[in-house]
Amino acid sequence: MKAPVSESGFSLVETILTIVIISISLVVLVSAWGQSARHSADPFWHAKAAHLGQAYIEEILTKRFDENTPVGGQPACTSASCSATLGVDKLSDGVTDETRDLFDDVDDYHGLNETPSENALGVIRPEYDRYQVAVNVSYAGVELGRPAKTVKRINVTVTPPGESAQLFVVYRGNY
Repeated sequence: MKAPVSESGFSLVETILTIVIISISLVVLVSAWGQSARHSADPFWHAKAAHLGQAYIEEILTKRFDENTPVGGQPACTSASCSATLGVDKLSDGVTDETRDLFDDVDDYHGLNETPSENALGVIRPEYDRYQVAVNVSYAGVELGRPAKTVKRINVTVTPPGESAQLFVVYRGNY
């Protein structure tokens, strides 16, 4: 008489359980991978926005404090002699210096809103296509414990395409 042969292998229940467990694991892994792939470019967008914001800040800080501040900055304008309004100034012929290449003081940038971004010479930067840059300038002496018109706060807001805005803030003193 023959000895009973033991059957080895997987039962139908074990096979189905294995397929279900592997399927659930794959769904979790693929969804996690998709989420990370979707946001993998975020550091790139943020780095480009930081570079663009820094470029605008550097450009603005090279300008004099106020329209009435002499070249070289000395003597600094007083609260009475500083411009009363922020924004683009009127030239002596009554025309405004509305283009960035004519901006000569910090508050000329107030209200600047560009898409696509341009450099100081008005040349479009194709690498920043669809970025938006907005500049807001305000007097900030009081918030720093100084006389009101002795400090200007410069807000540069850079918005990359499809991303949230990044705010860069710098103060410019009247010295």
